[in-house]
Amino acid sequence: MQIDIKITEVLSKVVSVDATSVEEAIDIVNEMYREEEIVLDYSDFDGNVTIEQKQNSVNLRSNT
Repeated sequence: MQIDIKITEVLSKVVSVDATSVEEAIDIVNEMYREEEIVLDYSDFDGNVTIEQKQNSVNLRSNT
């Protein structure tokens, strides 16, 4: 029997930008991300891993 299991790892990074509002800051960072001025890699792994199949899921927390 073949069963597909989805594994999701979460990468995250805090980016500081000068802006006059939260909305502007989000727009600036979104543009920087789309233009690949911000690139997340293995060092941005935040330890969150989700393993799931259909409705069942297990959340694992890594100590890295």
